Amino acid sequence: MEVDIRMAREADIPELARLVAGIAAYHEALDVRARYDWDAIRDAPNWLRLVLNRDHHAVWVAEHEAGRLVGYLWARLRRMHDGSIPPIVGYISQAFLEQNWRGKGLMRPMLDAAFDWLRSRDIRVVTLGVLHRNWLGSNAWYKLGFSDWVHERRLELKPKPH
Repeated sequence: MEVDIRMAREADIPELARLVAGIAAYHEALDVRARYDWDAIRDAPNWLRLVLNRDHHAVWVAEHEAGRLVGYLWARLRRMHDGSIPPIVGYISQAFLEQNWRGKGLMRPMLDAAFDWLRSRDIRVVTLGVLHRNWLGSNAWYKLGFSDWVHERRLELKPKPH
């Protein structure tokens, strides 16, 4: 089980795009409220190129064979515009491992690399969101040291009767 954990590069974009589609499909399967714009998902090669070239985003990949990715972790800096302290936090935008690679300890080294990257930018707080019905992912984040912080609520507005 040789897996290389490293920062993503532009050559990884086709595989990263495949994994982005994987996390979208996974979330949609977990909860009918989780919906994705599949045109935007298919356009991932274009927007991933932008993400990989921004200094406030970083992506790590788990490469099993040359050119074959089995997971990724995308971290970014998130500016808080509400007066919160600290005003900038680290945010885990997405993290995903293919099903056969879950539970094998691959997320930890990607997360450790992200923590080092965030520390190098003087970030001391890291947050993330987990889909409510993603119990497997939620438990994994607890095991990786995250704790409950904010519980986001959702309400779908129905059209007002005329």
